[in-house]
Amino acid sequence: MSFLANLFTVAGIGLRSLPQRKATSSVIVIGMACVVGVVVSVMSLSTGFLASASAAAKPDRAIVRARGAIGLGSSVLPRDNALTVMDAPGVKRDAQGVPIAAPNFYASVPLTKKDDGLEAFLVTEGITPREFILRPEIKLVEGRMFEPAVHEVIVGRAAQGEFVGLEIGATVSLPEGEWKIVGVFTSTGGIGESALLGDVDTLLAAFRRPQYSTVGVQLESAAAFDTFKAALTSNPSLQIDVQRESEFVASQAEGLLRFLKTIALALGTIMGLGALVGALNTMYVAVGTRTQEIATLRAIGFSPLTVVVSVFAEALALAVAGALIGGTVAWAAFDGRAHTIGGSVFNLSVTPGLVALGVGMACVVGLLGGLFPAIRAARMPIVDALRAT
Repeated sequence: MSFLANLFTVAGIGLRSLPQRKATSSVIVIGMACVVGVVVSVMSLSTGFLASASAAAKPDRAIVRARGAIGLGSSVLPRDNALTVMDAPGVKRDAQGVPIAAPNFYASVPLTKKDDGLEAFLVTEGITPREFILRPEIKLVEGRMFEPAVHEVIVGRAAQGEFVGLEIGATVSLPEGEWKIVGVFTSTGGIGESALLGDVDTLLAAFRRPQYSTVGVQLESAAAFDTFKAALTSNPSLQIDVQRESEFVASQAEGLLRFLKTIALALGTIMGLGALVGALNTMYVAVGTRTQEIATLRAIGFSPLTVVVSVFAEALALAVAGALIGGTVAWAAFDGRAHTIGGSVFNLSVTPGLVALGVGMACVVGLLGGLFPAIRAARMPIVDALRAT
């Protein structure tokens, strides 16, 4: 009989005996299900945030903010600088020759979340009518548009679903009183839907802010970015940072992604070590209960290597089964679920890549957990093993 045939025969015998050892085998399955479920759930935050943030980001749009500003809300851009930015070379113009660009103002408002009743901050963005030309993905789907010089706002669909009291006709507390919600908008399902939008000058006056936060521009093409950036950064009167919209989104998400990956790695390592100990104990018990069976296989001619591989196969099968269970539970519980971080509402995303990562972790734990028990099984003296009871 060939080596592969021997290998499949011995591995099959071990796998078919698993139901007889379901109590001990379940230790590996449950342990790996917990490890993979937790890691995939944590990582679904980062994949969901990145997917949502990138949904409407385009390489032929640029964002200009004050130099050194960490986020949009901390940027202060003088009005004369904003005019210079909008008139820079490389900015696309409409049929009337007007630049397709718009200044913005960003603040935040505390609101109550629907799911847990806790308070979280929601982005409030001041815009001009040009914003809808710059970002055509913004669509008013209910109600009407806000009026300038009036305390009115429209709310994103994602924010409306996540926070209490954002129905049309309701009011939100902003500086200078209550502001009425008069419409609902969508924006390709991205984090742009997690905001309140109002007239920029009205909001600036209410927040006692004289300056804009950023300027967004539509470029003539993605290739025009270098010309646009060079013209602005070479101007000594401007203290600004210029980024493609897609690059800005990636840079803003980088810190959160790094933090979540660190948390997932730490949790995965701690829980993985626990699962590894459980796998070692379980496989030692499995080898112990199969002592005579393994010795018999060795006595009739099966090589030590086939025994080693059969123990590995058993540990691997149990670990992968646990990983698939954990990944499935994480997908059912978290995929598509709305979550709020830093004033941004987005949907968690359990992707096939995350589940594959979990299965890969399980394979490593399964192989390590089966290593020493497999060596023990291969080195077991045949005569002593046959006498074991």
